Amino acid sequence: MSDDLRKEAASVAQALRRKLERERALGSGELVAAGVARARREGIPARSNGAVEHRGSAASMQSPTVSRRPEPVSVTAVDSPAFEPPTPSTDPEAFTLSPPEPHVRARKRSSHLTAVVEEERDELPPFTDDLHASALAGARDRLAVEAFPVLESVAAEARACTKCGLCTTRTQAVPGVGSAASGIVFVGEAPGADEDLRGEPFVGRAGELLTRMIAAMDEKQLIPSVKLSRETVYIANVLKCRPPENRNPLPHEIESCSPYLLRQLEALKPRIICCLGKFAAELLLQLKGTVSGMRGKTYRWRGAKLIVTYHPAYLLRSPSAKRPVWDDLQRLAQEYLTD
Repeated sequence: MSDDLRKEAASVAQALRRKLERERALGSGELVAAGVARARREGIPARSNGAVEHRGSAASMQSPTVSRRPEPVSVTAVDSPAFEPPTPSTDPEAFTLSPPEPHVRARKRSSHLTAVVEEERDELPPFTDDLHASALAGARDRLAVEAFPVLESVAAEARACTKCGLCTTRTQAVPGVGSAASGIVFVGEAPGADEDLRGEPFVGRAGELLTRMIAAMDEKQLIPSVKLSRETVYIANVLKCRPPENRNPLPHEIESCSPYLLRQLEALKPRIICCLGKFAAELLLQLKGTVSGMRGKTYRWRGAKLIVTYHPAYLLRSPSAKRPVWDDLQRLAQEYLTD
């Protein structure tokens, strides 16, 4: 390459470098704006794909961003269920019940997400094992006698259990109470402070409410000719020891303790199981979900029917939930009377 060509190439490269440095220093928006202004001074008409577009680009880069206020969106409210909590609702421990009003299901939102959630709730898989018919065949007394020694053995093992760290913080274990006489089993989450002191499940404020719930079922004769009380049903928890500060059960605690509950249920041969809260439901159904998503349906568990409802402790915080719980107890009775 000749010296002249080298000089020319170097000159072009230097000019290009200066142009790039100037663009970086000034910003391309300012250069475009300067070009538009120069075109106007020289009387050059703007082209649709030239100055006009550049002008818009320059304006958008130089002017501050102004956010537009969104247009108001019309939201269709979801109807609330057409029922009121049982009365009176001023005392959270009271469980005075009146016949339930027809349940009106909330309308589904039109959004795709809500439709998918509702569809998943409706398709939770039921169990398919045969239902024990012993409750209506008059064989519960014999089953109660046969279950007693097994329940006593499980209780003794639970009281001596050291499988998890809860054995170091408990006062005493809380195996269960009641019998197989009615074929109805209530399963809760874990003992609380009162239960830990007395060694009996559901004896605190939530336990008193559960006792009223069972008494109300008996008073209304939801299951004719079957006496319902704490003595004729069986009440137990997923955990047999109280978690510190009443915290939620941990997965390894459930894994260590749940065999006791499963042996109790095997001995009780229940006709129907009522899961009080999500931890009992998730264990027995092997499903993850919320109580609101799992309740209102009937499942099968190893020859028994199973329903899910809110824990009595939840009713103490939310008295309005008494109405759906009463609906669930009526479902329990209806399922008890049918195969």
